[in-house]
Amino acid sequence: MKKIIALTLCLAFIFSFASCKGDDGETTTAPGNETSSTQPDTVTETASATGKESTSGSETESVTESTTETTASATETVTETETSTEKETTTEKPTTTKKATTTKKATTTKKASTTKKATTTKKPAVTAPSSVKDIVALYNSATQRAASAKPGYSKTTNTVLSNLQMGALARLSVVRDAIGDFLGEGKSTESVKKGKFDGESLKVSTLSAADVTSATCTLSSDKKYYDIKIVVKNETNPLKSSSALGRFTNDYKDNNEIKEGLAEAGASVGSITMNTTSAVITARISVADKNFVSLKHSVKLHAIMNNVKYTIVSVNQATADLSVDSDYSSFVY
Repeated sequence: MKKIIALTLCLAFIFSFASCKGDDGETTTAPGNETSSTQPDTVTETASATGKESTSGSETESVTESTTETTASATETVTETETSTEKETTTEKPTTTKKATTTKKATTTKKASTTKKATTTKKPAVTAPSSVKDIVALYNSATQRAASAKPGYSKTTNTVLSNLQMGALARLSVVRDAIGDFLGEGKSTESVKKGKFDGESLKVSTLSAADVTSATCTLSSDKKYYDIKIVVKNETNPLKSSSALGRFTNDYKDNNEIKEGLAEAGASVGSITMNTTSAVITARISVADKNFVSLKHSVKLHAIMNNVKYTIVSVNQATADLSVDSDYSSFVY
């Protein structure tokens, strides 16, 4: 009975184990069939043996060995089946290799567009100075440029002594000639070579607006030249060292020079009064370089001499008019 109970328990264990494995979703068809085919034989054999009246010890051992082998076989089969059915499931996620995408922006090279506008430099419109101050300054600067550039030029001087009134002395030709020579009566011409400017025949002007009565300046029709006219104030006894006349020309004799000249001629004079009656400057000056193209000084004087004596002859008063025109031309800078 113990053997039968043991066999029954083994079979129950086997079937329950198989049933549990079936619930897990795994199939044990082959081992199950083998066990079923083995078990009927064993049971039949055991039942036959039990139905006999005498039971031998060999039969008991046979049944025990058979049961043991069957159990071991079933156990081994189940174990192998469990081992084979338990597959290790390893799910590997596919490795996605992302290539580094480098997106380079298209470089747009813009050519520097350098559009140079044609620069049109408009020359300022040429205008003539209108104020006395500016006109005088224009003339002064032209004389200063002549002094520095030392141009060559031609100069013609025409001195005229007129209206000489000196009584008995007028009958003495020697006196008349001496006065004429001293004053430079007549016409003379000189040529000054370039580089020989000495400041005597063409004086550097230091006129001011206060020395001038009027001044005008106009442009020539081709706008290449300034044509100016300056009228200098009339004066009494205009000395070369301190007068308007003396500030722009040397082409006249002042009181001191007349006294010295009369003394050299053997005559004497008590007093001299000299008045300028006209002093005019006209000039053409280049617009481009402010140099002289031409220049003219016109000076008129009236002289009164008192107590004039020559040897034994004397007069209470002598008068004369003097005009000096100086023309400068052919300037070469």
